Amino acid sequence: MERTLSPSDIKLFVTDSAVRQIQVMQDNDYTLEGLSFRIKIGGKGCEGFTYDTGFSEPHPDDLVLRMSYPVVNFELTVLMDPFTAFYTQELSLDYLLDTSSNEEGFIVNNAADGQHRGKFFKDEGLLPPWAKK
Repeated sequence: MERTLSPSDIKLFVTDSAVRQIQVMQDNDYTLEGLSFRIKIGGKGCEGFTYDTGFSEPHPDDLVLRMSYPVVNFELTVLMDPFTAFYTQELSLDYLLDTSSNEEGFIVNNAADGQHRGKFFKDEGLLPPWAKK
């Protein structure tokens, strides 16, 4: 029987700036009502994974992480599909706003990214259980 991940298997650290930005977005954009923040592997290159962030409705197979931030009176819900959760079991989420360089956005740092460079998928030991032959 293959073991599935649970929310307690994921170690997610969200910086104060990321929490504040998600809260501002959800409090001020009515189109986000009822949606949760999602972290997703967006692609794979030679240097490892790329990550996408945004808001969506939960899917039946999602891992749902709930975190409370009482200082700012905010409940954060983060969604991850099983593939993303498998490869990002220890990660951080930050938000960058640099007005001098006009850079802005969420930054995902995966502690295991070094293992996912090149053609790591040829090593069956690094594949999720459902992807093995």
